[in-house]
Formats: sequence, C-alpha cells, structure tokens
Amino acid sequence: MLAEVENRLFVGGSDKKGKNPVYCLNSLDSNFFRSVGEIMAASLAQGGPCPNFLRDWCFRYLCSGDSDSIQVSASDVTDFELSQLIERINSTDDDKISDLVDDIVTCGYTGIVSMERRDAMIRTVVLHSTVRLIPMLDQIRKGLQLYDLPKIMKTHEDLCLPLFVPGEDDEVDATFLLERRRPVFSETGSAKHQKEVKIMNFLQDYLQEIEDSEKEDPSNNSITPEGLTVGRIMQWMTGQRHKPVLPSEKKDFVITMEFHHDCDTQHTVCFPTVSACSRTVTFPSAHLKTYSEFKNILTQAICLGQTFDRV
Repeated sequence: MLAEVENRLFVGGSDKKGKNPVYCLNSLDSNFFRSVGEIMAASLAQGGPCPNFLRDWCFRYLCSGDSDSIQVSASDVTDFELSQLIERINSTDDDKISDLVDDIVTCGYTGIVSMERRDAMIRTVVLHSTVRLIPMLDQIRKGLQLYDLPKIMKTHEDLCLPLFVPGEDDEVDATFLLERRRPVFSETGSAKHQKEVKIMNFLQDYLQEIEDSEKEDPSNNSITPEGLTVGRIMQWMTGQRHKPVLPSEKKDFVITMEFHHDCDTQHTVCFPTVSACSRTVTFPSAHLKTYSEFKNILTQAICLGQTFDRV
C-alpha cells in the first residue's frame, strides 16, 4: 500500500533524495493526504515498512508545522514544469528572458525581470513550488496524529529522520537476502547435502540476476518474470518486502530454507512451499537439478502462486 501511495501521490527525480507530494487539488479536497498520513502512522506503529521516500524539507515541516522554517533549494523542486522553468531561467539570456515573463510572474515574482535578478527569480519559483504543497503536508500531519506521531517526531527529530527520508541502506538487495538465509543442510558429504548446496548456489545466481535486471530497468514494477525484484522475492518468502525497522528485529530476521527430498518424481513439476509466518521456504530438490529448472519453477511460484500450498 505504501508503495502505491509513493507511486501515485508523490513525485521526485532519480537522485534518491526523496519526493514531494503531488500538487493535486482533487486529492486535497478528498482528504487523500490525510489518509496517507494515517497509513504512514499505522505502518510505523505496527512494524511495517517506513515511508522513507520524503524530501528532507517535507520531513522537517511535518515535525514542526512551521512554514517559516522551511529551507529549500532548486534541487528540491520535483514538479516537471517548474523544474523546467528554473532550467530555462538559468540558460536564457537578455534577449529571450521576456519569453518567460508570464511564467515567472505566475509564480509570484513582482520585481524587474532581467538577468541581473536571475537568483531572485529562481528563489521565487522554488518558494512557489514548495509553499503550494503545504496544504498537502498539513493533511499528512493530521493523519500522523492517529498515533500522536508529530509530537514524537518534533521531540526526536534525528531518530525519526531515517523513517521518512531515504538513507544509504534502505532497499532490500541480494546481499541482504543471502545474509539472512539459514539453510538446514543434511549431513556433510552425503548426496543430499550436495544437492542442497547446489540449490543454494542456484538461489544466489538467481537473486544476482534479478538484481542486475533491476539496475538495467528500475522502472519495471510489473509482477512478471521480466519484472521481478529482490524485494518481491523476499515478500513472497516472508510476507514483507522491507528490511526490519528496529535493530533488534533486524538481528533476529532470518529465513529458514529446508529441502524436500522425498518428492514423487512421477509428476512433471513440484513448486517450493512457503510459510511466511515462520519465514520458511522448502525447496523440492528432485525438480531443481539445473539452474534452468530452478529459475523457471521459482519464477512461476513467485509470480503465479496464490496460496502457500504445494501445486
């Protein structure tokens, strides 16, 4: 749900510095952003994923509610039209500045439009871009009051910052998933053990392949074999696609991986089974002899599976 909130109601560039709310009067009139704040509060209170996709200035305003304390720069403008206007102001000259007069004045600029006042004009556009988002942020603050979070955020601003603003280590990757796996191996040197080690090697290659495909096409979010992400794989295994919020939770977060060797090989295929409650995955070793088989079966299980039952 938080992922959809981010995709539909927030906008930002690819600089991973966070996003601003979408300027939308219809969403404002419908109290959508108040609902967003309630969703954020409920997710945090129940140990769910953090809404860590906000711009720093948005978080600071949610903490204080004071618009006079807002500190923003041109890089904080995520609206496409206004960011383009800033670029045009920066790149234009005295002969063409008159073409931008209407757009600049619409943003609230009242001074002389000339290249000598370039910085003042850009500051006006930046201020216009951020101030008009204050009503959306006010609604989010009201939603956060569901658990009295604004008071906590104001008192413990530095501690709450990573919960709302992107950090260095907030996305699930192949390394994190592999570090958290706990395979239950058979006796070392046995034929079963050799099969189990091979399956774990297949899993490592599979996760690395998925991660590489994410980097090549990060915008592909569809649940298809071509659009899988490491986060979706972890969600299939554990019920959650985010890293645990608290250090104590992260320390105890492991995924048990077991192996089923007595599968009936007379049927064509057998899929892995998952118990998200206990974070346990059971692999059918008889049907995962090659990497091609492993990739095909696991992809189908993740993308097409509807229950935790063996198909």
